[in-house]
Amino acid sequence: MSTATPVYLDLDYRNEATILVGRWRRSVMPFELHRGYAAVLDLADERQCRYWLLDVRRRSSVDAADVYWMLEQFYPQLHPRLGRTTYLAFLMEPHQLAGMMADAAMPSLSFDDGRPYRIERFTDEKHAEAWLRECQRQDQALS
Repeated sequence: MSTATPVYLDLDYRNEATILVGRWRRSVMPFELHRGYAAVLDLADERQCRYWLLDVRRRSSVDAADVYWMLEQFYPQLHPRLGRTTYLAFLMEPHQLAGMMADAAMPSLSFDDGRPYRIERFTDEKHAEAWLRECQRQDQALS
C-alpha cells in the first residue's frame, strides 16, 4: 500500500545511483515524522532500494523521542519489507550533529550492531553519497 508523499518531505529515487533521497522541508510534528517515514519506506519497497540519503538539515532538531520511535517502530519494518541490510545516511547540520552527540539520552551508533540496517551521520552530502556507494560495492562483492 503506497503512502502519499507529504508536502513537508521531498522524495526522489536516483535510478542511476540506486539511492533513495528524502529531504525534510521543515521541522515536523511526531505524526508527520511517522507519515513521512512511511512514505520513504513505501518508495523504497516499490523500488527495492536499500540505500537511503535522509536530509534532516531543515528540521530544527532531532530529539531522542524521535530516535526511539525509529528504533522501536520504524527500523523493525525495514528487513521484512526490503529483505536485506538497509543503509541510512543521515545528512545533518554541524550544530544538529553536535547537539545529538552531546545528548546523553541519544543512543550511540553502536546500537545497531547485529541489526539488519546500518546508520551513519554526515554533515557533507558528498561524504554521505560516497559511504552509500561503498556500501553498494561491498554488498555486490558479497553477492
